[in-house]
Amino acid sequence: MIKLLSIILFILLCIICGKQGLKVFLSIYINLALVIILVYILAMGISPLIPTIIITLLITIITIFYLNKVNKKTICSFISVICILIFFFTFTIVIGNRIYIQGYSVESIESIGYISYNTGLNMLMLSNSVIIIGLIGNIIDTSMAISSALYEVYLNNKELTQKELFESGMNIGKDILGTTTNTLFFAYLGSCTPLFLYFQDFHMSFSNIINSKIFAIEFTRIIISGTASFLIIPLTSLITSISCKVSKEEIYEKISNYLRRQKPSSH
Repeated sequence: MIKLLSIILFILLCIICGKQGLKVFLSIYINLALVIILVYILAMGISPLIPTIIITLLITIITIFYLNKVNKKTICSFISVICILIFFFTFTIVIGNRIYIQGYSVESIESIGYISYNTGLNMLMLSNSVIIIGLIGNIIDTSMAISSALYEVYLNNKELTQKELFESGMNIGKDILGTTTNTLFFAYLGSCTPLFLYFQDFHMSFSNIINSKIFAIEFTRIIISGTASFLIIPLTSLITSISCKVSKEEIYEKISNYLRRQKPSSH
C-alpha cells in the first residue's frame, strides 16, 4: 500500500509540477533517508546534539537550494532558518532542563516494556532533537513563502524603501500566520488524539494531566513550533528587505572601503 501511495504521489507531482514535481518527490525521500540515518546514529548511543545539527542543516540545504536553486530568495530564507534553529536549539536545552522532558513517560512503559531502559542516550538531548526535527519543515515553508513573495514585490516596484519592503513582508506574514497556526493546531491535535483517549480512559484529573511528563513534552513541542513560526516572519522580512535594497556592487564596495581603512598607512 505504501508503494502504491508513493506511485500515486509521484504521478500527481509530475503531472501538476513537471520537472519540479520530480525534484519535490526526490527531496522527500532524501530527507526521509537523512532522518533514518539520524535514527541509526542515535541508536548507536552517540550524543544527539552534533548529528541533529548536521542532519537539520542538510535537510534545510536540500529543501531550500535543491528545490529552488541558489538566489537571493533562497539565501535569505536559509539565513533566517539557520538563525531560528540556533536560537531554538539553545532555548529547548534551557527549557528542557527546567521542565524535565527527558526520559520515558509513564504512558510509554507498556509499549517499551520489552526493551532495556538503559539505552546510554542523553534523553534530554534526544527530546530536544525530536522538537527541532518537528519544527524545521514548518519554518522552512513559512520563510520561503515570505522571501519569495517579498522578492516579487520588490521586482514589481523597485522604488520601495527598505522599511516599506519590511512592512510588506510583515503583511504577507500575517496572512500566512493564520493558516500556519491552524495547520500546526490540527497536526498536533491529530497526533495527540491517542493521548487524549488515554487521559479519558483513566479518568485523570486536570492537575494530573498538566503535570504529566507526556503532556509537558507535547505542550512544549506545540509552543516552540508556534513561536518559531511567529519569529521566522519578521526575521525573514528583515533579511529579505535588506538583501533586496543592497546590490552585490554595494557589498563589494563596502568591503573594499573597509579593507582600505584597515591597511596601515605607509610613510
